[in-house]
Amino acid sequence: MIMKNVLLFCFLVYLSPLQAQEPMLVEHGCNFAAADNEAEYYTYDPSAEAEQIVERIMQMSVLPQNFIIKSADCKNALATTQGKQRYILYSTAFLENFKKEANTKWAAYCVLAHEIGHHLSNHDLEQTDASLRKRYELEADKFAGGVLYRLGATLEEAQAGIRTFALEGASQTHPPKRARLEAVAVGWKQAEELAAEADNAIGSAAPDSKEKKLYQQALEEKNNSKALELLDEAIALNEGFADAYLERGRRRIDWLREEPEEEDEDYEEPEFSETDILEDLDAYLSMRPKDSKAHVLRGDMYRFLREHDKALDEYNLAIRLDGGNAEAYLSRAIYHMGRRMTTTNSVELAEKDFAKAVELAPGNPEVWFHKGYFRFSGGEYEAAIADFNKTLELAPAEYDALDLRATSFYFLKRYGESLSDFNRMQALNPKKFNDEFTRGICYQHVGKHREAIADFDLVIEKSISGGDAYIHRGVSKRVLGQKEAAYEDYLQGLENDFSVDVYVAKNITLIGCLLCETGLADEGLDWLNSVLAEYPNQEDALACKQKVELKTGKKANPGHAPKYYLYLKNYVQAIDQQKKYFSNSSDAYLKLCRSALFAGAYKKSIEAGLEALKKDPGNTMAEAYLAPAYLLHNEYAKAETLYKKWKGKKFKAADAETANALFLKDIAELEASGFSHPDFKKVKTLLK
Repeated sequence: MIMKNVLLFCFLVYLSPLQAQEPMLVEHGCNFAAADNEAEYYTYDPSAEAEQIVERIMQMSVLPQNFIIKSADCKNALATTQGKQRYILYSTAFLENFKKEANTKWAAYCVLAHEIGHHLSNHDLEQTDASLRKRYELEADKFAGGVLYRLGATLEEAQAGIRTFALEGASQTHPPKRARLEAVAVGWKQAEELAAEADNAIGSAAPDSKEKKLYQQALEEKNNSKALELLDEAIALNEGFADAYLERGRRRIDWLREEPEEEDEDYEEPEFSETDILEDLDAYLSMRPKDSKAHVLRGDMYRFLREHDKALDEYNLAIRLDGGNAEAYLSRAIYHMGRRMTTTNSVELAEKDFAKAVELAPGNPEVWFHKGYFRFSGGEYEAAIADFNKTLELAPAEYDALDLRATSFYFLKRYGESLSDFNRMQALNPKKFNDEFTRGICYQHVGKHREAIADFDLVIEKSISGGDAYIHRGVSKRVLGQKEAAYEDYLQGLENDFSVDVYVAKNITLIGCLLCETGLADEGLDWLNSVLAEYPNQEDALACKQKVELKTGKKANPGHAPKYYLYLKNYVQAIDQQKKYFSNSSDAYLKLCRSALFAGAYKKSIEAGLEALKKDPGNTMAEAYLAPAYLLHNEYAKAETLYKKWKGKKFKAADAETANALFLKDIAELEASGFSHPDFKKVKTLLK
């Protein structure tokens, strides 16, 4: 029984191809890639896939099918006639081979559309006139180009059928490759233009209609609010007016992007949302679904709303609809740029899209700007500068390009070029300019300290919380010889920053490095050594110190360094404690008085000492600290009064030493820490 079934199966397998097999002698026909050759082919019923391809091609034409399709042992595909019956023969192996890649899939469509074009055009395939036969080939190629556009192929994909075959020179029946590529392109472009005309007819308004006039007025209106009122009215009159929806969406986007001046009293806050914009774009695209640029706008809105998958779908569709849309490639590049931290190949994808956008729109400054920003955000400052140069060549007043180029120069320590761009920005838009801090640092590096101080003044005026601005300003004041004013700025900078040790060390390191960079290497090294005495591995202090020693040949001696770090740390901690925990305590003010004295804040030391006495008149140690504070603040008479008051006495009965000894110890400690005053000698004489 089993053997009987096997024999029956083998018989059926052997018999079935014989039933479908039919020889066909082809004397004349069109082979897609070569001249006519008389041959006998064996034909078979077509596969369901081949019939489906033919059906899709025929759907793109209004003409009825006038041919029969057969699979055959031909090279690729050919059109022929047998009597009055038209045939298309194709190779199944050819079709399978062309399914391997996306581009070759379109090549298969191109080949079959070409052959169908011969039949629908009623070409006489027995024609022997060479020039007429070549004309037929170009007409069939043009037909294929139009069909492939309507099927959704790009121009490059539509030409894949011609490019796949090794076609170069002309034959007796076929034109050269370049002519056939052009014929496909012409058919594709004409189909695109016809589709655009058809799309534009949908959702249009009569030229003399009221809504059309309102729309035209809106286009001419510069004020977004007024333009939107006109567009609202136009849409109310004609809810199917596509262009009005698109323009309203664009105007709403422009309004959201506006940067109103602070003093602009006429500015109106928008009363619509991002969702309203999407609804406008949805309404437009429901009527004009093939508008590539509108899809880019909708993608931008999705990206703004962080709906990343939808945004990417819109950009891909826009490129599919129009492979020459530079804005689509640019927006997709920006999308990939924003995903560089979460997607592994996003940088590579962004680079490809930026390159394509530049290729398509080399004269668009926006393309170069975003490409430059992509480089800038990746730390490629030289490459970014090259792109910003191109941006500014095309748009000299592009403020943001100047800003990022100035910052790129700054990061590369090309301070003079950075200054030039910052000054140009200020000249372009004085109200918008807000880079005084970075420009001040540039001035500092090129030795223009008065200009630097002026910029730091502006930063501090705008926001007194800027600790770094005080420190930088203090260094410039020190270079100009304003030592006491410099010290006041250092202290203010420390007060405005965090009081924890790491931030105090950071700020003192910054002071030391800046002093070294501005030519005061000896003094700067003292500041650095004061940090390294407490934190021997502080990286910034070590790096700066090594750099200075290499540059100047000097070897800093950490042993004689003033205790800047310890004194200033005590000072900022006293400030912090006094503010947060002991605001009403005499001892808190006493601690602040002492730490401020050794931090060089003489005025604050006096104020704190007086406050300590006010809260507790018996706190005699306040007068012990007030005396040297008055002295260093150049109030010798007040200092002398206190020194004489306590000469030979003890501040407290239990003290082991007299006030004289304690006063002299304080002066010795101040001198060892770098403090000096011409009246120190007078006080020593007085106390002895």
